[in-house]
Amino acid sequence: MKTYLTVFLVAFISGYILLRALKVLSSKKSVFRNKDNIPILGGVGLLLSFVLGLLYFSIYENMLSLFELTHILIFSLVIFVTGLLDDFNELSLYKKVFIQISLITIFLINGKSIQIYFLPYWMNYLISFLWIMGVTNVFNLLDIGDGLCGGVSLIIGLSFFAVLFINGSFLLAGIFAGLCGALFSFLIVNFPPAKILMGNSGSHFLGFLFATLSMHGDYATLDNPFSVLIPLVILAFPLIDTAYLIIVRVKKGIVPLRKSNDHIFLHLLSSGKRIKPVLFDIYLVVLLWGIGGVFLVFGINVFFSILIFLAVSFSIRLILAARNFS
Repeated sequence: MKTYLTVFLVAFISGYILLRALKVLSSKKSVFRNKDNIPILGGVGLLLSFVLGLLYFSIYENMLSLFELTHILIFSLVIFVTGLLDDFNELSLYKKVFIQISLITIFLINGKSIQIYFLPYWMNYLISFLWIMGVTNVFNLLDIGDGLCGGVSLIIGLSFFAVLFINGSFLLAGIFAGLCGALFSFLIVNFPPAKILMGNSGSHFLGFLFATLSMHGDYATLDNPFSVLIPLVILAFPLIDTAYLIIVRVKKGIVPLRKSNDHIFLHLLSSGKRIKPVLFDIYLVVLLWGIGGVFLVFGINVFFSILIFLAVSFSIRLILAARNFS
């Protein structure tokens, strides 16, 4: 545990320093700020601090043991770069979709797919493609307010860390420890009022990492086959938010991937609630789903059942409150 804490702190401290340096740089170059004059280089600081944490972790792990994840890390960087290009020169929806389809297809040719043993080979790859495409964009769609994507991602990252640590997947646990340290430093400067934003580069990078790393973990056992659902449980709120968004947009006759203010978060703000209470309400729901995912490691038990009941109840409460202002 000491190693993980150190990796977390390396990523956190380096992120804290880098993000402030990027904020100063952005104040001197208008190209690094959005129309509201807020720096958009948070994703750069997030990536670099994560990499520094990962490099430190490699000191304790044989570098060869990280080689199996090189494929994921390289493509995460490519996804980040395409998002960064979009931040500075917004790409059309069709170009974004084409680039993502191409990259994910290439990734899966040599990468690890979801392995559901009773399904045919091609279906595992189809599910893997849809999972990566979906989760990558879910986090991009979630990045619509100060402290939202960063805070939700931190809670989800900590949940995955706990699951992987309990399961003995120490390599993946170390990677999530570094990611959480980077996210914590980012959240400090992104919490409202935000001093820096992660941009499309940061949100797509996070989504791709969560999608691919969650596929790499081994969850199900013969004694507990339901644990294969752990990634779905931990990522439940972002997926619910996207489903809500798509339903509302379709009802309004809007193409689901087109921009609109139909997120749960934005609808709750429309009710007159202040941003911080809304954020904490969402954090609580994400935390309930996350802890539920952790308890699923031990099978369907009373604690898991209670947590999922609470998570579902609070999620419905948020949706009903948001629906009144849709």
